[in-house]
Amino acid sequence: MMNQQKISTQRLVLTALFIAIVLLQSIIPWLGFIPINPMVRVTIIPFTVALGAMILGPKVGMLLGLVMGGLSFYHAWTIPMGIGALMFRDPLVAFVPRMLVGLIIGWLYWRYVRQQHGTKRLVSMFMMGALTALINTVLVITLTWIHFRVFNTTVAGLPNNVGIIWMFTSLAGANALLEIFLDGMLGLLVGGPVLKAINKL
Repeated sequence: MMNQQKISTQRLVLTALFIAIVLLQSIIPWLGFIPINPMVRVTIIPFTVALGAMILGPKVGMLLGLVMGGLSFYHAWTIPMGIGALMFRDPLVAFVPRMLVGLIIGWLYWRYVRQQHGTKRLVSMFMMGALTALINTVLVITLTWIHFRVFNTTVAGLPNNVGIIWMFTSLAGANALLEIFLDGMLGLLVGGPVLKAINKL
């Protein structure tokens, strides 16, 4: 009974800690995103969502994704940091990709990676990080494209034409290449040691 209560308390504390980290990363530049130029930012907050999902499971991962999505949605309407950020004025684009990152990465880790060791685990951790960026970006691009083409509107209030569509999706695609590599390295160099330390608690 006491062990179960201790585990529940640890999970609650770690969940609160990850929510706090996501909040800080969303507020403080260079902690959650790296501005490349006024139109392009490399975002690493999805990796925090993924790491939380790997440690605490896919349900908590979805919660962290919900928090990140809410912050993206709020910032897109109040303090947009660039043209690409206007995509997140669409609630589907803001929330769905981030929540699915938590769900998918958490499930994959607990189902396939958790018991791995040695080189295989190192490779898997790099892939978990890279997959985090890939899932997030592909879903953002896809949902943005659907909103433009199917609903024939832009929540951001911008002109709905092919040029605007390609500009938004190209920006997201350019970010993806950097984010896939960076999140992969974070998975390898940060995710692996953190998970190892957490498992010893």
